[in-house]
Amino acid sequence: MRALVVVVGLATVAHAETRPDYGGMIEASLLGAPVTLDPIAAQSHAELTVVGLVFDTLYAIGPDGAVQPHLALGPPELDAAGTTAHVALRRGVLFHDATPMTPVDVALSLERARATAGWVLAPALAIRPSGDGIDVVLRAPIDGRGLPPGGSAAEGRRGAIDGRGLPPGGSAAEGRRGAIDELSTLLALPQTAITRRGQPPAAGKPIGSGPFAVDSFDRAGKKLVLRAFDDHFAGRAYLDQLVLDWFDTPDGEARRFETGAAQLSARGVAAFAGATPRYPASEVESPAALLVFVGFGRQHAAVTGDRAFRSALDLALDRDAIATITSGERTLPTRLPLPIAAGAVVLSAEGRAGNPGAALAQLAEAKKRIPALAPASLAALRLTIVVDETRPDDREIALRVSRGLDKLGIGFTIEAVAADKLRERIARGTCDLWIGQLAAPITVAAAWWGAAFAAGNDSWVQLRLVAGALDPGEVARQFAVRLPIVPLMFRSLLVWHRSEVHGLGFDASGRPGLADLYWFKDRAAKPRPGKATP
Repeated sequence: MRALVVVVGLATVAHAETRPDYGGMIEASLLGAPVTLDPIAAQSHAELTVVGLVFDTLYAIGPDGAVQPHLALGPPELDAAGTTAHVALRRGVLFHDATPMTPVDVALSLERARATAGWVLAPALAIRPSGDGIDVVLRAPIDGRGLPPGGSAAEGRRGAIDGRGLPPGGSAAEGRRGAIDELSTLLALPQTAITRRGQPPAAGKPIGSGPFAVDSFDRAGKKLVLRAFDDHFAGRAYLDQLVLDWFDTPDGEARRFETGAAQLSARGVAAFAGATPRYPASEVESPAALLVFVGFGRQHAAVTGDRAFRSALDLALDRDAIATITSGERTLPTRLPLPIAAGAVVLSAEGRAGNPGAALAQLAEAKKRIPALAPASLAALRLTIVVDETRPDDREIALRVSRGLDKLGIGFTIEAVAADKLRERIARGTCDLWIGQLAAPITVAAAWWGAAFAAGNDSWVQLRLVAGALDPGEVARQFAVRLPIVPLMFRSLLVWHRSEVHGLGFDASGRPGLADLYWFKDRAAKPRPGKATP
């Protein structure tokens, strides 16, 4: 099996190499079209990748899942009562338009995230500027045990954001640090990225503070052009320009890479019989941190909204067959929206293969309530599965999902539409099923549960987080009963790159570290420009 690369990949410079020069352009690709560049609204892998290049967060999650200060100077500091966490901010951070970032910008951005993407900052009651930073006012106070003052062990975990509470045998200080780590992790999620005055970014020319600024966003031409931000607080990116493309044909990306027009590709090398890339190429693989799932629309709401029908579809699917749809990357079939690194177990062979008998039993239960599933009506029922035309694998995945519907005796239609049209149809409910993606830090259970329930328009996790508790066993039971989405598989991202291109790695969300790319030249380079301001 191919070795999994989750560290800085080729960013490690060999002893014979020297520091990289600055300059040049690299063309890479996204896993589909980005519909929005607003951090709060970002959902797909493509959108989350771009958000990480254009905007900054208070904390960053590294390849090993460890949280490090980014815009923040250090970890949040709790007050004596455990009710407020203060985050000190770096000075001298600039937005792309050269205006300084202030605590007001940060507080307003996080308040918008708290109000709009509720599960992301559900433990926070309010966020406000305070001196050199911000104060996060917590809904549930944190004492030294990870519990609210006076809280019992049975109440448990109310001070811990992901529901783990104080680990068995852990000290009070460890419990307090664990809760702080959880808050830092939430403040590292892409949805908490900082915008000017906390406002939604302009559609075509968003202003962030990240390592790259947007030069042009050509939706029709399927191209996003980024330029290095000279005044990025962490130092200028090595490249002058980064061009990101997306494609609506299965072989468009591979052909562009193999002819040398692009320098990175997620579609594999030598995709065509007898072909080899024009230039030598190497590969780097991410953690399996991209969840592919089935979402539910409302076109036939009585059917797709019924939990027995959802369970029938879940049980009818052959996930082994679905997981073979790859470009060479690793895939892990799943029935939970939770990676193994966040606490899930490997799905058994029986779980992967499905259970047609149990699926038909669940369908029979649904038929008792739904006229459209009655024998006299079932032949006329056709469910529409909608996919993003710029994610070629999704059409193949939809075909495998349709086999599950066929086992249930239900007809189907598959429609491939533009990414923005898919997003609109999901919002309006004018489809029955759709193929979606989720990406989150691979070790953070709360982020996966929150994103999965939110993708299914189910507020259960958000309400539990607002109450201050998220018990791992209870959330798994609720997911099995409610099935807001049907998880299919986790997949990694296997990226081929020109051998002269170095610096490619991935974070714990499976997002490629495109800001660290550079053309390797074996000669001394200029010092990396950057600010020494803490």
